[in-house]
Parts: sequence; structure tokens; C-alpha cells
Amino acid sequence: MDNKYKNVKFSVITINYNNCKGLELTINSVVNQRYKKFQFIVIDGGSNDGSLETLATYQDQIDNIVSERDQGVYDAMNKGIMLAKGDYLIFMNSGDTFYDDGTLAIYDERVDGQGDVYYGNTLGLYDSGESLDLIQPAQLTLSFWLFSSLNHQSTAIKRSLFFQYGFYDCRFKITSDWQFFMNLFFQHQLSFIYIDDFLAKYDLHGISSDSSYAVAHTREREDFIENFYPYFWREYIALKDLKYLENKSRRLIHFEHLQQSKISYRLLKSFMDILLLFNPLKIKE
Repeated sequence: MDNKYKNVKFSVITINYNNCKGLELTINSVVNQRYKKFQFIVIDGGSNDGSLETLATYQDQIDNIVSERDQGVYDAMNKGIMLAKGDYLIFMNSGDTFYDDGTLAIYDERVDGQGDVYYGNTLGLYDSGESLDLIQPAQLTLSFWLFSSLNHQSTAIKRSLFFQYGFYDCRFKITSDWQFFMNLFFQHQLSFIYIDDFLAKYDLHGISSDSSYAVAHTREREDFIENFYPYFWREYIALKDLKYLENKSRRLIHFEHLQQSKISYRLLKSFMDILLLFNPLKIKE
């Protein structure tokens, strides 16, 4: 490949707040990369759980360390952008890691300077030890953007885009990175290039994937679509209704399958009877 960006440099930005164990995991993943032409930045939100002591241990291997209170994760990410000197930025938050020690070498091989955003696949990790393959589509569609997003742990973003089109919007607490991608893709029609490799391991217990934040997450996404992309709103509602019907149909098929097994159906019925015992059905007269 004729790579005019042979001297490309990456900035890896790690955001941390009171996640000492995850921070050390991430630091080791970054500093152990075989490809060494990168800047490593850690932005800490003023942790008091031992994170600062961990940073002191690795300070000779980290180019920039900032520890101070911030206004949330996107404010911290913006601070990292301001310190970054690399051509492309990779956000690897505490608890997340590169897929293996050769991941940055894959970026170096594939990033030819023609693309604005390079993205790949991610291995999602649960505390139980189970994992989930998060395979991204090679072609990004409207449906994808309305209901999903890229994992920034597996994405390299051209640094100049932030100075040209704006930083992360700190008014939003969960979806600002998705909003940034949406604007790059639809408003500015920039290039997104797929790397068909696993590039990161992602902690699935972060705020954007935490089920306890699901309502707030959906509200932020819907407010953004309705206010900034109103011409997509009708398609969003139609697709949302369709997804609901598909999920409902899938549950019905599962239920009918259980009915065919006498033992499984009896267990399900017994479980439902117990639930109704504690939560009796109230019928309006």
C-alpha cells in the first residue's frame, strides 16, 4: 500500500475516574503495544481511589497526565483532544483495552490518510467472563446510525475534525460521541473506512451500555434526532415500531416453543403463578 501517512502518529486518550483497577489494565494494554509511534494521554477526574498512585507508577510511560475535576466524561475527552498531537485519536477509557499487543500496528498498516474515521470490531466483555462480538457493518446506513453507533475504543478519528467541526457537546452526558459521528456522516459527508479486525476489548458496564441508564440514553438520542435531524424523525419512529413488532413476534415464537415441551411449560407456568401471587392482576370493573 502506498501510504503517504507512513509517519502517521496516533494519540491514545484514556479517561478515568475512580476506576483504579480498570486504569491499570488499560495502561498496560497501551504501553505494551509493539507499535510505539503514539502519544499516550490520561485525563483523570480527580480520583481518590488510588488511581493517582497508579498513574505515578507509570508516569514515565505516559506522555500527559491531568488530574482535576471535570464536568463529565465528554469534558474530559475534550481536554484530551486539546493535548493531543497525533494525526488520529483513539479513545481508550479505563477498563477498556486494545484487542492485543499488535492492534496499533494494524492501525498503522490500514490508515493511509485518505479516511476521516477508521473503525473496526470490538469484543464486549461482561464481569461474568462472557463476551459478545460487536461486529460493525462495512456500509453504514441510516438505520445503523438511528439505533446504534461506533465504539470509540475501536475507532481512530482524524484530530483536525474536532477543530474544524467542533468538540464533544458537554450538554449531553451519554450520547455526545454518537452525535459527533452523526454530524460527520450526514452533515459533512465525511469518509468512514471499515477495518475488518477486532481492535479493542470493551467493558460492557460503562454508562452508555448500562441498562440503568437505558431510559436517559434513549431520551438523549430521540431529543437529538427530533431537534437536529427532524427529517429522519418519521423514519426513526417507523423503524422503532417495526423493531418492537419483530421483538414481540420473536417472544411469541419462543413462548410457543416452550408450550411444546411439557416440562418447560410447567416450569414457566409455575414461575408465572408465583409472580402473580406477589403481584396480583387488578381488573377494572
